[in-house]
Amino acid sequence: MSRWSRTLPFSSDHEPRRLERWKYRAPGGATRIFEVAVQVGKPLDVLGLKGTDLDGIRSYSRFLAETAAQLYGGATSVEPRERCPICATPLAGAAVELRAFGVPYVRCPECGHVLVARQPAAAELDRVFTESGEHSATYVDQDALEVRMREIVEPKLAWCLESFRRLRGREPRRAIDVGAGGGHFLAGAERQGLAVEGFEKSRASRAFARQAFGLELRDDEFTGAAVEPADLVTFWGLLEYQQEPRRFLAAARAAVAPEGMLVVEVPRVDALGTLVQASDGAVIARHMDPTTHVNGFTDESLCTALVEEGFAPAAAWYFGMDGYELLVQAALRIGDDTLVARLGELIPVIQRAADRGRQCDDVVIAAVSLSQGER
Repeated sequence: MSRWSRTLPFSSDHEPRRLERWKYRAPGGATRIFEVAVQVGKPLDVLGLKGTDLDGIRSYSRFLAETAAQLYGGATSVEPRERCPICATPLAGAAVELRAFGVPYVRCPECGHVLVARQPAAAELDRVFTESGEHSATYVDQDALEVRMREIVEPKLAWCLESFRRLRGREPRRAIDVGAGGGHFLAGAERQGLAVEGFEKSRASRAFARQAFGLELRDDEFTGAAVEPADLVTFWGLLEYQQEPRRFLAAARAAVAPEGMLVVEVPRVDALGTLVQASDGAVIARHMDPTTHVNGFTDESLCTALVEEGFAPAAAWYFGMDGYELLVQAALRIGDDTLVARLGELIPVIQRAADRGRQCDDVVIAAVSLSQGER
């Protein structure tokens, strides 16, 4: 039985904003109720950001397939994950949810979390990402810099600032971004007057942040780092990379100031985009990629991890790129490289339906620290 439930009106399927009550039943039987401000949908010029070059997608997918073969099928040893990294439920006999490049992802029977069933050593995954310029190519594209700032960074920053004002009644003064990529979010925050600090393992991304924004990102391990607590701590697309994602949430307790806010973005596995990628013949170039994304989150698994590590969900934002994914996979399947451009006007229509039905492949949750007595 699910630990989580939520209450919302029937009319919520056509409301872009609403207040929901999320109820959590702890393993010991105690219940907590959270009032969560929910936003659905995010305008995005996805073709302006991604373009329509399917050869680039094919090439990147081949690179990922080769990397997956090295990580999971070569000399590198892989070990089974015996317990769910979120709720510690044993995974013996867990059902396979999907396969990507032949690598199985299994679903935890308790919290629904999805993860790669057998994983390389953490150091090996870390080495591949740190040294691979290809994995960071999306975040170090100079030509797409302003498009990324306009289409991705500015809306996310605006949502963070709005959520912070609503919850704290003031403006944040300092931000820490962990897994900062090319530094885009921190650059946007700095433009808004915030003092910023960032952590990033990828050499290519750190070099880009230095060149493009004059930002010096830290390359040390956040979970062991000494930091000055910040009003705003963000994990944009970080936890899916981590074999032990709760370690980062535990570290965030010390990094988030007492009247601060944590923001976490993760890929949602219960989504149209996942189903499309799980189909036979899919060409995988984003989302469920086992060379980096060893986790696929459910709303339940993310919120369970947050609450058990001392955070209360306070705001959520649902959106994704499922419409784009569907058209790309259709075009690749029938061998028509013009399909995405010709039917591009359908992408926001498909995405709106996926967002409203909570079948979108992305979620952002803002959370505040639970008081000692609430933990």
